[in-house]
Amino acid sequence: MMHLLPILANAAPEATREFTFAEPMWLWGLIPLLLLLILRRRKGAVAAVIHPAIRFAVDRVKKPSTLAGRIGPVLMTLSAAALIIALARPQWKNEHTEQTVSGIDIMIACDLSGSMANQDMLFITEDESGRKRRVAVDRLTAAKHVINEFIAGRPNDRIGLVAFAGKAKLCSPLTLDHAIVAYIIREFYLGTADPFRGERPGYISEDGTAIGTAIASAATRLNERKETKSKVIILVTDGMSNRGSITPTEAAEQAKELGIKIFTIAIGMDKRLSNYTSNVDTFDEKTLKRIADITGGKFYRASSGASLQKAFANIDKLEKTDAKRRTLISYDELFPWPLGISLLFLTLGVLIHCVLPKPAP
Repeated sequence: MMHLLPILANAAPEATREFTFAEPMWLWGLIPLLLLLILRRRKGAVAAVIHPAIRFAVDRVKKPSTLAGRIGPVLMTLSAAALIIALARPQWKNEHTEQTVSGIDIMIACDLSGSMANQDMLFITEDESGRKRRVAVDRLTAAKHVINEFIAGRPNDRIGLVAFAGKAKLCSPLTLDHAIVAYIIREFYLGTADPFRGERPGYISEDGTAIGTAIASAATRLNERKETKSKVIILVTDGMSNRGSITPTEAAEQAKELGIKIFTIAIGMDKRLSNYTSNVDTFDEKTLKRIADITGGKFYRASSGASLQKAFANIDKLEKTDAKRRTLISYDELFPWPLGISLLFLTLGVLIHCVLPKPAP
């Protein structure tokens, strides 16, 4: 069985802060300053003539012994370095992105009737050697995979979820937390009949296909948000309605009055029930098309994994979210700090030279 995992979109940060220099060319001045500091520590050439009268002072004039002679040049060098950094204008660059989004409210109604276990949906995949191969999965697995891909591509829309079989069940209200919706979809399962353990009920215990009830449930949730201008229901089913107190067309008429558009997708291979009923489809395409026409939506036929993906891709193109982005950039200047440090070192160096001058040779 092919393992299908949804790809979730990562949200980008709304604000960033970066340390930078407005005039970085000034920083090249630190190189000659460093070279002068290194050259100052080197000894000069040996004297060619040593006068006997000053031999007693040779040891004292090689290195100044005062505080000014030892610390003064260091303070001046640090002052010059801090001044160069101040001229380079260090600053914090603050970048804030504002996004104005006019999102779409989307309710997805997914069929969980027993027929969704039919393994007739083909996907083209690649094996470890890179060769393409066809893999067949059941209808529910295909629907779960493609729906989660669709959700991942709509980060700005509120998305809700309704599952239905013989009755409808609200699984998730409209939300921007798409990770929760994706998790719920992955947890969908169908009922099974085990010869040893007996029958296991599905996610919805009552089997059947209550399309009208599913539409009504999804429309009720969409109608709770009055401020949203665009509201959509995506109905994924593989059968015809045979349960529920409201017919699909009646539910579609009510959805139309609420300003809701419905896209219907018939999923699975179109097989005849038997040789004796060859004129009867397992899909009620006429009703599904009618639902879409009433509400201004569109009907799609998905007989393979590729066609199911194409159907959701077309819906994604038709229902675009209006998003506007504006980036605001501000700067926090930091040059007063190194400038103040430069003045401090300069003041200390001058004071030391004035209070404790170098000794005369």
